[in-house]
Amino acid sequence: MHVRLNSSISFLIIIFSCFLSCSSEAIDDDPRPNVVLIVADDLGYSDLGCFGSEIHTPNIDTLAKRGRIFINFYTAATCSPTRAMLLAGVDHHLAGLGDMAERMVSIPEEVGQPGYEGYLNDRVISFVQLVKDAGYHTYMAGKWHLGLTPDQSPLAKGFEKSFALMDAYADHFYPDPQYFTFWEDDDYGHFPPGNYSTDYYTEKMINFIRKDRKSQKPFFLYAAYTSPHWPLQAPDEFIRKYRGTYDVGFNELRRRRFQGLKDKGLLNDSVIMPPLPAFKGNLYDISDKPLLAWDSLNSSEKAIEARKMEIYAGMIDNLDFNIGRLINYLKEIEEYDNTLFIFLSDNGPAALDANEVHDPDQQLEEMGSANSFVAYGPQWAHASSAVNRYYKGYSSEGGIHSPLIIKLPGQTGEMGHASAFSTVCDLAPTILELAGVNYPAEYNGKSTMPLQGESMLPYLKGEVDEIHLEDFVAGWELFGRCAVRKGPWKITKIEPPFGSGAFELYNLENDPTETKNLAEIHLAKVQEMMIHWETYVRQNAVILRDP
Repeated sequence: MHVRLNSSISFLIIIFSCFLSCSSEAIDDDPRPNVVLIVADDLGYSDLGCFGSEIHTPNIDTLAKRGRIFINFYTAATCSPTRAMLLAGVDHHLAGLGDMAERMVSIPEEVGQPGYEGYLNDRVISFVQLVKDAGYHTYMAGKWHLGLTPDQSPLAKGFEKSFALMDAYADHFYPDPQYFTFWEDDDYGHFPPGNYSTDYYTEKMINFIRKDRKSQKPFFLYAAYTSPHWPLQAPDEFIRKYRGTYDVGFNELRRRRFQGLKDKGLLNDSVIMPPLPAFKGNLYDISDKPLLAWDSLNSSEKAIEARKMEIYAGMIDNLDFNIGRLINYLKEIEEYDNTLFIFLSDNGPAALDANEVHDPDQQLEEMGSANSFVAYGPQWAHASSAVNRYYKGYSSEGGIHSPLIIKLPGQTGEMGHASAFSTVCDLAPTILELAGVNYPAEYNGKSTMPLQGESMLPYLKGEVDEIHLEDFVAGWELFGRCAVRKGPWKITKIEPPFGSGAFELYNLENDPTETKNLAEIHLAKVQEMMIHWETYVRQNAVILRDP
């Protein structure tokens, strides 16, 4: 009897152990969807095939075809403010990037002020931390630009594994460690020389996912690519695909892109292409140098300018190729259908102009290689914006109107273009809702700043017709350039000669190119919008400065 009893107890112990093991596996086998958030750096509104471009982007185009294109989506006018809004779900003036960190140190009015810390501050909480706390793996690779110290790193903001460029930009092949800082997981890291940034970031992301496959936990992946941000560099096989494509010049490409948006149904046929400004612009200033037409250049100058755009196109082509690598891996591990995909650009295209190469006698041959620092300039940036006025750094549509593509888990059929107004602040609450995570009133004993965005899920599921209420007001300010939008109405102020230096009024429903200033016709509307502007400044603690 004693032996039989011991045998029975042993049998029960084995059964109980199996039950615990099975229960543990059931807990680990989390059915919640994965999230892949892809951010391109300085990509123009018309740079994708699905937005009417000649650039080969089949993988992004497929996400758009099986998901949804948003034609009324807005970011900040530059990179780090957008990234702060993306992770915090509130205006960048509250999150610590009221200005670019690189500029704040030279502006006495901003130094030491709340919201102008130059990094993602502790007054806000990164939604990534919340999804990590809720059981998600959290990964990122690419550009951080939200702080340089360990307490401002991806690790400190909720990322379990990361390989991040901490700075605003870097060489894509050989970033000099004397000037550029990288972060890997829980400490400063090193970029292996000779790798191409987009290729290497993708490899890191795939490895992050692969190493944690056994856990069966869902993951959040922030694919913060540095392409196509200058310096314009790409593997030669991608540049060669576009040789001769841009010999047509700036003006013709802009016309073709504008028509391409119409052909894709993203722009009303009645809209007329806006006139170009007389002068060149840049991120922080507007020069007195004229904006040259293609026909005013000699053959050598045309060859150099065309090569810049060939490199830029090659960078985007390579970006799409790497997004395809990531998608194919998720299909291979049978996670593609259980993944939310979000793709956007952090702002409009950059107008910086640079031709620097190591050997001037080999200029065309070296452009795009690790021996060059090239930027494509305002003429090509106008083509990348196409319908949008100006580019990165401006409160006009060219600075803040971004392409957005969202594909829900399991979504396979095209749903048409989404016209509902949305902003980058809406992405945090969308991801939190999809992950089943509530945004807390307090975190670690501190009150949290309320989210300013709204979840887009009800709209994506067809449950509502709009993302924001009819009286929703959005505001922008950077470098003293500012704007407010309510419904189709927008006021914006830009310094001369790009603007009048005073608030101008546009109806974007009728005039998406911001060609017709209606301020003198609709005085009451201007007054109403100015009240909204003053409210925006007050609620977000904006420090006002003239450009």
